[in-house]
Amino acid sequence: MMRVLAGLLVLLWFQAFSVVRASAGDLGCNLFFCLKLTVGDDDIMTFEVKPIFEPFGWVGLGWGRKMEGTHMVVMWHSEDGSPILSHRYGIGHVEPVLEPKPLRAATLVPPTVTIWPDKSRANYSTTAFRIPLNKTDPTPGTMIWAYATRQPDPVHTADLTGHYVAGTINMRLPHVYIPSLPELPVDDAHSILPHYQKVIWHGTLLSAGFLVLLPAGSLIARWGRTFTPRWVNAHRTLNFYVALPVIACGWVLGPLAVTDQQASHFSDLHQICGLLLFALYIAQLFVGRYIHSRRAVAERPAHPPPNILHVALGISSIGFAFFQIHSGFGEWSMHMHQDVSQWCRDALTIWAVILPILYFGGLVLLKRQLAQEKQGEAYEISSMGKSYMSLSNTPIFDSEHDIDVDIPTYSEIESNVPLLSRAP
Repeated sequence: MMRVLAGLLVLLWFQAFSVVRASAGDLGCNLFFCLKLTVGDDDIMTFEVKPIFEPFGWVGLGWGRKMEGTHMVVMWHSEDGSPILSHRYGIGHVEPVLEPKPLRAATLVPPTVTIWPDKSRANYSTTAFRIPLNKTDPTPGTMIWAYATRQPDPVHTADLTGHYVAGTINMRLPHVYIPSLPELPVDDAHSILPHYQKVIWHGTLLSAGFLVLLPAGSLIARWGRTFTPRWVNAHRTLNFYVALPVIACGWVLGPLAVTDQQASHFSDLHQICGLLLFALYIAQLFVGRYIHSRRAVAERPAHPPPNILHVALGISSIGFAFFQIHSGFGEWSMHMHQDVSQWCRDALTIWAVILPILYFGGLVLLKRQLAQEKQGEAYEISSMGKSYMSLSNTPIFDSEHDIDVDIPTYSEIESNVPLLSRAP
């Protein structure tokens, strides 16, 4: 089943994948920079790069399929806006080392492109350089790229700050293809779950966990507690046994997807808030387990502080999840370079209105709940110990408190001896 779903996701992804193919000039843009490549009759390649994502730190291009063993050119601007070019060599998933004597030296040249096909208002200048064509590989093939938001010192030997995002560009001369989605690294194609599937499952699992399973458990607790002491079994099953693995799996896929792109962890608001939201959920689970372990304590008040904290954490985590998922829509648009379907946004908005009405509407039963807790002791249930619904020993039959209590009654089926023939 998982293979079938994965196959469908691949087909959908290829359908959504779009490229900007230059009809003349061999240029295109992704979210972070625009690139133009031309090859002259003298076998000299000219690259022109314009940053369009703010803030701009540095941008690097490498002639290879992964960081390790790849020759690179890294560009950034000095304080006066003049371009700085530095040759680097990748030795792994660490800062590439300075390459003082590259096999093919790049030379800065004046740019020729004045109008780029991007919608950004960034006012960064274009950097252009020339480099000899690799005669052993006439088609440059797959190039890697990286983009950083922090600028190094204004010397070509400066230490590079960590990149913000990285990807690949599949180049085929005489045209250059700039993907509107960052392509997968070659190594990722052999992984159990490719990058784009990690991102999709990350959002799907967390949305299901925080906006379906946890609200369902909360609604059961709010509405069911005045009707049956068994509500806690359903509440605990949904919020712990079902939601925990779903949320944990979805959360772990987030850092794995960031690692695929060789980007920095917990470097933006969405990532930091995701960590806080997960911690909030785990804290609520611990408080819930503590409450359950103390349910049979003698003279325990009906609503001790841990119970109130448990409710507050639950409401806060679900409310926080709405903000986080809305933030995730922006992350998808930024890093996957396509907008979220409008029905997703509409569904989130509608559910954000309906869910509070359903939950707080359950407060109409609050008077009934308090009356039950005040009037008597809880049921004794052999499988649970003390019940989570306090009921009086004597039923309350009036217009305000209509409580159904099962009263044992005699049945002739219980005995083969007629009632009047029994011994006194």
